[in-house]
Amino acid sequence: MTGLGTFTAALLATGAVAAGGVLGDETRTSAPAPTALVMDAAVARGGRELVNDRLEHAAAEVRLPRNAAEARTNVRYFDALGYRVVVAGRDAVGAAAATAIPAVRADGLSDALEAAER
Repeated sequence: MTGLGTFTAALLATGAVAAGGVLGDETRTSAPAPTALVMDAAVARGGRELVNDRLEHAAAEVRLPRNAAEARTNVRYFDALGYRVVVAGRDAVGAAAATAIPAVRADGLSDALEAAER
């Protein structure tokens, strides 16, 4: 009897874990993915300022890579975390293309901020 009871308990525990995994997946997919904005530092400037003020209020994680290697690192990092990635600037767009990451391409600061809000 003890063997049957142990087997039944193990079977019920396995079923509970499986059901929790399925329900957990549904919960994760129902929430929209967070957004990351990877934009060349040169594109992010605001006149004489190194960073445009509008980026402070962006509804996204913002990274401003200074070169192509930093852009590739940023794009891969956010993609690995499950973020929706928006790229702007030659290096950032090139990084998304080189790594085959399905990023949203923007034509500049305004377009990138607009894409991040969607």
